[in-house]
Amino acid sequence: MRAAGPVVDPVPCSACGKLIDPLRAGHVAIFDQKLHYFCNRDVCRASFLGEPIAEPPPPELEREDAFDALESAAPIEDAFQPRSPDEGLANAPPALDGEGPIEPLSRMILHDGPTRIEPQEGRDVGALLLVLAIVAGTLAVSLSLLGTARLTIVARIVLAGVGALMLLGRALTTERDASDANPLPVLVAPLGSVAVALWASFGKDAALAGEATSLAGFIVTAGAVGAWLIDHARRTVAGERAWLESHLAVPGRRAPSEDLRAEGHKRDKVFDIKPGEHVVMEPGEVVPVDLTIVDGEVEVLPWTFATTPVWRKVGDPLVAGATVVSGRLRGVCTWAGADRAFARVVLDPRRRADAFAPVAKASRALVERWSFVAAFVGGLSAFVAGRIPVEIAMAAIAVHAALSTPIAASIAAVHVARGVLLALRRGIVYKSSDAWELSGRVQTAVFCARGTLLKGEPELSEVIATTTKVDETDVLALASGAERMAEDPIANAIVRAARLRQIRPDGVRNPQTYPGLGVTAISSTGQELVVGSRALLLEEHVSIASIERTVTELESQGRSVVLAAVAGRLVGVIALIDGLRPGARAAVQHLLDAEIEPIIMSGDSRETCDAIARSLDIEHVRPEVLPAERPAEVRRVMDTGVTVAVLGHSGVDDDSLATADVAVALGAAGSAKPTSTPATPAPPKLAAPGDFAVTLASDDVRDAALALALARRVRTEARVGVAIAAVPALIGSVAVAFGLLPPAYAPIASLLGSVMATVHARALEGKR
Repeated sequence: MRAAGPVVDPVPCSACGKLIDPLRAGHVAIFDQKLHYFCNRDVCRASFLGEPIAEPPPPELEREDAFDALESAAPIEDAFQPRSPDEGLANAPPALDGEGPIEPLSRMILHDGPTRIEPQEGRDVGALLLVLAIVAGTLAVSLSLLGTARLTIVARIVLAGVGALMLLGRALTTERDASDANPLPVLVAPLGSVAVALWASFGKDAALAGEATSLAGFIVTAGAVGAWLIDHARRTVAGERAWLESHLAVPGRRAPSEDLRAEGHKRDKVFDIKPGEHVVMEPGEVVPVDLTIVDGEVEVLPWTFATTPVWRKVGDPLVAGATVVSGRLRGVCTWAGADRAFARVVLDPRRRADAFAPVAKASRALVERWSFVAAFVGGLSAFVAGRIPVEIAMAAIAVHAALSTPIAASIAAVHVARGVLLALRRGIVYKSSDAWELSGRVQTAVFCARGTLLKGEPELSEVIATTTKVDETDVLALASGAERMAEDPIANAIVRAARLRQIRPDGVRNPQTYPGLGVTAISSTGQELVVGSRALLLEEHVSIASIERTVTELESQGRSVVLAAVAGRLVGVIALIDGLRPGARAAVQHLLDAEIEPIIMSGDSRETCDAIARSLDIEHVRPEVLPAERPAEVRRVMDTGVTVAVLGHSGVDDDSLATADVAVALGAAGSAKPTSTPATPAPPKLAAPGDFAVTLASDDVRDAALALALARRVRTEARVGVAIAAVPALIGSVAVAFGLLPPAYAPIASLLGSVMATVHARALEGKR
């Protein structure tokens, strides 16, 4: 009789292929994210995994257990109706030669490459030591309410000493962050204050000993609270950095051959891909290294935090962390390891922007060097005032403690790290900490108009024939015939317009291109043909007086005008319009909000540039600048004494980008170092010619402007954070040095500054 219970279709045992009831299988396991059913655990599962088969059960096995094992191992085909041959089940997956048929669960974690981010036990120990230090320091201060008895003084000194030792233990057991100051200057004040308190306790003045002990307690408490505050302030930054590191820690697949369609690449994911090696990517995979596509066209999320997929083709760069959505690609690695765009200034301890930005180094210098100078000045002031040696030591220690706090040393680094990580969310990559600093000092931003503020894809607006011997079709045929060999957007637009109107280009001969001006050639009738700007026609001695008013009206409407002349006589006018790129107005507003002056630099006429500038609220234009003249034009702007950034595209605006103080290259993140050099030598600056201070993983001009505005804003915020932490400490130190306040007020003032700086940092984080 059939057993009661649910009935389902049988499935094959993954090892022997027998049909078994999945609800009553001897063993069920998940391997390679799939369910596998086995007749039993000891034989079939072991056989499937390639493990040794267990010995048969001993004879003394109890009857019920033996029956259960036998029942679970037996197929249950009799419980179902026979199946037709057409309904046969799939065979078990074949084993691969030289490797197991499945991937063990332990290998699903990336154990071959960078290790996973694990909680650091040292940080837990450090937090415990900080709590103990705060408790000990607070008790050392609180016991002052019991008076200045010798036993009370000794107990307070012991508590302060315990707190100082806790701070020392934390420095020895907790890994030092790259943005932290050297622990020795920070520990000098707590340990020194305990020594001074012990020295004062041997004197006869009990009140002075109590004051020295209170100073030690305040210094220990302020130091411990400051260390806890800075850990709390950068917790979000540390978590985001750890997440980014784990996201980039993915293996890649070397290309096995020149054929992208080869199947051998489906195996062998590795972590040691080097620049110059070829890799292949498939849908759903994360790009492990910066690369340039050499084969294939794919839809990708172009950087780690991107949410909108875009298409990338041959020649386009991709940064590590991009995700392939559809399509397959083959790429050549440009940067790997710590040199990857998203890792360079965030994960590499040798180049982290938050550790090596000038404002961060200055704040650490305040703690590591200038605090000792201030302590000397404070002690000297006490000496001049005629105080006794213990009081001089107390003044010096108090001044040093006020300026050598963890907050003063590291709060600027927290601001810088947040700014850089915020930029990465938009696909903005700063080349180095110096590049970030210089980006924050930019006062003028020059747009290479075509392709940044403008779409770079002009469309034909109208064609005007200026003589009765030719009509509009003839004008467009002549112009498209002359522009067929040119590569600029204007030429492409004219050729495209003729093709759409099914106009056959004129069969011109001997075309000669003048970049930014136009083309001269011989028409099919054997006459001289000139197609280009007013400057080119005037240079070829072609009069344009008859059409000057019409040209001016078109240009005042933002049109780009191309003139055509045959045999020295003007025959037609072609007007083209290039629309504003999405986000152009927002990009300009980003700069204006950051008090950065935007400038349009274009080869179009002044009237055309003025029309574009008016629509974008830009006051400064540099019109009629030929491509070869743009580096010199950028240098003229730099000669006014301002820091200049140029916003453009790699490969098109390389000369202009190489000349500027800060080069912001759209869509160039992950690319190899450009090899172009400026047309004329440039003075020494941050980067050698051809380097880009800022690169974008996107082609959005808003992000290019945001790269400058964000660096400027964060640089200011970091300076304000340091000032908030240091100014109260400086005021307290001056008051103590001149005897206006007791020494204990200096660490109290520094603690107040630390709290204010932390609150300021947290408030700014909440606004982002």
